[in-house]
Amino acid sequence: MTYLYGDSTPSTLEVNFIEFLSDAVEYCVQVLLADQSIVQGQARTRSLDHVGAAEVERLQRVGALVSKAFEGVPLGEEDSAAARCVAAIVRSASDLVRAETAEVLSALDAEINKRDAQAAREREGCVKALETLLFKHDLPDMTLDVHLAITGGARYGCRARMTTGVGLDAVLDLEIPANHLFERVVRVDRLTERLDVKVPEMGGWLHKEVKLRAQHLEKHHVAALSIRASGGTLKLRAAADGTGSGFDIVFAKEAPRVRLARVDQREGPPDPPFEVEEADASKLLALHEKLAAAATELTRHRKGIVEATLDGELLRTHAKPALLVERLIATIAPIVQEIASRSQSPGELVLRRLLGDGRREEIFLSKEELKRKLEPLLEGNRALFDPLWLDGSGGVPSVTSTNTGSSVAAVRVERPLQPFTLTPAAPVQPGGPTAEVPALESTSGRPLRQTPVLPELSPPPLKPAQPAGPPALPASEPPRRDPPRYRPSTPTLGTSRQMPATPTGPAAPPLAAESAGAQPIRQKPGTPALGTPPQMPPIPAGQAGPPPATELPRGEAPRRPSGPLRLVSSAETAVSPPDRAPTLPVVEPPRKEATDRIEVTQTKESDPATKK
Repeated sequence: MTYLYGDSTPSTLEVNFIEFLSDAVEYCVQVLLADQSIVQGQARTRSLDHVGAAEVERLQRVGALVSKAFEGVPLGEEDSAAARCVAAIVRSASDLVRAETAEVLSALDAEINKRDAQAAREREGCVKALETLLFKHDLPDMTLDVHLAITGGARYGCRARMTTGVGLDAVLDLEIPANHLFERVVRVDRLTERLDVKVPEMGGWLHKEVKLRAQHLEKHHVAALSIRASGGTLKLRAAADGTGSGFDIVFAKEAPRVRLARVDQREGPPDPPFEVEEADASKLLALHEKLAAAATELTRHRKGIVEATLDGELLRTHAKPALLVERLIATIAPIVQEIASRSQSPGELVLRRLLGDGRREEIFLSKEELKRKLEPLLEGNRALFDPLWLDGSGGVPSVTSTNTGSSVAAVRVERPLQPFTLTPAAPVQPGGPTAEVPALESTSGRPLRQTPVLPELSPPPLKPAQPAGPPALPASEPPRRDPPRYRPSTPTLGTSRQMPATPTGPAAPPLAAESAGAQPIRQKPGTPALGTPPQMPPIPAGQAGPPPATELPRGEAPRRPSGPLRLVSSAETAVSPPDRAPTLPVVEPPRKEATDRIEVTQTKESDPATKK
């Protein structure tokens, strides 16, 4: 049956390739999983081997240290108690080291045997997976040679030898179903009533010569049959169990088409084959075609794999079973790409089959379904299937969506590129003179970056009236902030703080000091302003200064004057100018810790002259 592509164009496929592709991917996944397990087991045993070797080396060093520990120690005579004790210690240490070494090596051997057994099971699983695939499908470029022979003298045994273009060879065991031609031993007269063939035979009483004599073959039994692509062989024997005399017939695609050889059970070399006449050859070819057709039907009844080899090495012991997967994917990838390029549904592989009466059947397979089968594999093994996702129209892989459960390949649309040009923007004309902004300086002396004043823009068009209520700001627009307001006396940003000038005339009444969140503090007249340094009263004119210090007798300590202490500065010893009135002495107020309120304390001392 011939299949069509998704666009209804004819193809060369004669099998349901969509079904084969799905089963082939499952087989490849099983083989790669087995290969991953084998590789992991090998890595684990290599690690254990290194650990075991290091442990054995440490044990040997321990044994050597025990024997060296007694070197140079006086032990006395050889039969002394000390010598016997040391010998027993060294011998015991050596035995312990030997036992522990054997245990380490035994554990390593057990792990290696466990790894080999696991690898054997994995490879056997690969063969079983191949059986499952071959039970239903034929591999690309696969040929089968059928061999059938009588076994046990009562029935036939049938096998097929498989060869592929990927280096895989296998022997398949075929089952003969009930009511089949080869269910029991076949005699030639079941297929043709009469079969006479002229065979050369030595005869004559006086003069021996070779003459052609007719031989009746219809009463012979089919003892063995081989069907190959290049031809085949047929063995006919007189007995039903496949023994006795008979004939061996060789068939070929090229001339000579049919050759026949007499077989006799007597001792001696068999007769050489000869070419039969054309009339007899046509009879034998007709018999061969009937037998070949019945034997070819048995290829669909496969029971199992007897033996499989990859590049001549048994598949059950092959070191790298994943090699078959790589070759199989490389073989089927061009066919998959051709189907994908002709499928009208993106992300699917589509084939159609004519059913007759104006009807046809469509078979499809999603690429996403194939990709889900690869999820158990490692990333490196999944990359082997990348050629299957190409679209076949230039090597561009299909783009799949990953935001949903089912992925659909995107369609690539080829559009001609249209040239385009960029129109230069018109220069912006200022709407009016721009005021110069004075450059500000920071406290470090460097100018601060200021935003230039933009020209005035035309007012925006009026919008229709909105319903009453506070307008809602858009979510993306940040809230508008008003610029900060400054008091008239606030200095310009960047200018240094200036202290108020001290008046030269009579002192103005000081301002009431304000505290944060407190009532203003009242000050009495004559009290110095808050923050000014205290001034010491000058000495009046004509008044003598303090008496000079006199020397105290040796051994006497100076006496502390009674009364309150007073700070005396050098200003008291100086003579005040005549135009300046004397001021009262001021005692520095006691200092207190900083609080939220500002307190001013003044201590008033009376003039000693007034006391008198």
